Amino acid sequence: MPKVAIIISIMEGDDGSAGCLEECQRQVDSVAAGGKYSFSIYLNDGGAQGYAAALEKADKDGAAFFLWIDHDLNLSEGAIACLLENSEFLRHKAVIIGSVARADRSLAFGGRTRRGRLIEPDPVIPVPCHLFDMSVALVPGYAFSRLENHADFFRGSLLRYGYGRKVVKADVARMIAPGILGVTGRDTEIPAWKDPESTLKEKAVWITRAIFK
Repeated sequence: MPKVAIIISIMEGDDGSAGCLEECQRQVDSVAAGGKYSFSIYLNDGGAQGYAAALEKADKDGAAFFLWIDHDLNLSEGAIACLLENSEFLRHKAVIIGSVARADRSLAFGGRTRRGRLIEPDPVIPVPCHLFDMSVALVPGYAFSRLENHADFFRGSLLRYGYGRKVVKADVARMIAPGILGVTGRDTEIPAWKDPESTLKEKAVWITRAIFK
């Protein structure tokens, strides 16, 4: 039975971990009852910098899939089942990204274009993306097997918002799961120098102010 390592990343600035863990465990129990997957839950208190360390720990336990979830999310009903079902549909050969909305239902995290713009998920079918956020992401072991260094999975693009630059080079598919899989109350403002909507002048001004403030 394939093991799914669920890695809950503790993000700064909010403490929604109890609610997220409770809902995550409820959905895990529901999926596990079908006998197709087993699960282990890990806490990553290293934030974004702890992704690789959490992966190494889970990998030693023989996980076949790795599911990252930010601790402050209110997971949608059936979010974990949705990720696994779409992974099965794609023969476990793709990274599956979950879209996360703010309280007003505007997109906060998810799959992104080559330039870093967020892509609206389809309500029914998975759609491709180029870069992605790690707020909700299901990664099959296949994806890591295509990388020389597993930590490369977490390397972002210097001038674009989102991860996946090395995954693109490794020719591993990146797909957005249908619908909204979580809601966050966190401040999701993007720094101007990485905002795909910012002009080159706005990026230059932001960087200059950051250096000389």
